[in-house]
Amino acid sequence: MKLAFIVNPASGKGKKTFQRFKKGIRTPFRTYMTEYTNHATKITKHLVKEAKITCIIVVGGDGTIHEVINGLNGAPMIIGVIGNGTGNDFSRYFYTFKHPKALARFINRPKTDQADLGEVKHANLRRMFVNNSGIGFDALVCERVNQSGLKPWLNRLNLGKLNYLYHFIRALSTFQPFSIKLSDGRDTWCFDRVWFVTISNQPYFGGGMKISPKADAYDQRLNVTVVHNITKQMILKLFWRVYNGTHVNYDAVEQFTSRAVMVELNDRRVAHSDGETYYLNQHFPVLYQVKANELTLVKGVKRS
Repeated sequence: MKLAFIVNPASGKGKKTFQRFKKGIRTPFRTYMTEYTNHATKITKHLVKEAKITCIIVVGGDGTIHEVINGLNGAPMIIGVIGNGTGNDFSRYFYTFKHPKALARFINRPKTDQADLGEVKHANLRRMFVNNSGIGFDALVCERVNQSGLKPWLNRLNLGKLNYLYHFIRALSTFQPFSIKLSDGRDTWCFDRVWFVTISNQPYFGGGMKISPKADAYDQRLNVTVVHNITKQMILKLFWRVYNGTHVNYDAVEQFTSRAVMVELNDRRVAHSDGETYYLNQHFPVLYQVKANELTLVKGVKRS
């Protein structure tokens, strides 16, 4: 096995975690430290093109993992993760290395599994996601959290959830619901007063909220959640229920599964994939589709 580590030193205690894990490795490996946004994508593309590395071990959180999978371009490279971020929604569902001995065992006797990925296309934009992708209120909160000057400081103190809650409450006062049209190729739905639509590959988002309890990254389908026709007061009630998945019992929450879904917007909206934000406009539809068995992962999957 030809091994490379991609380490985000700004994610949690990235450098210290890497130092702890590398001590037990007896095979040669490369190390890459990320220095800026999307650096992990650039590194991964280089490794794929070089075709000498067969396995990447990511030391970082959801954002670093997202960057790595967007550099693969379908390459059958094995991806392993040593979780070290703040949200860590990936590690709530998928297997991650918790101890150096587990990594050493994998290197000696590698076992892998194939998981689905999601893909979003909009005009010239194309992104892959492993956790979820969304439009609306959840993306607005992600954008504000990512831009917050408090984020690095709170992350070092393991208080990242406070940052999310703070910006969640602030966003309530300014957010304006919107209208969308959804189509899965057979049926079409129109929703007004939409707060957000989330496309899930696995259950968790936002640092442990179980937005789509039945989402399964091994069923070749995506789970669609639409929250609409709801007051700000009710959003606050739903917020706490999302952590255990009981929000799905409310009439304001619509869910269905599909291999692909088209979303049409009536104005420009902020969106995210795995918590990384960007903007969509009303002039082009947004296509979400599953990429079945696209991702080769270290075997040992946790399915909640």
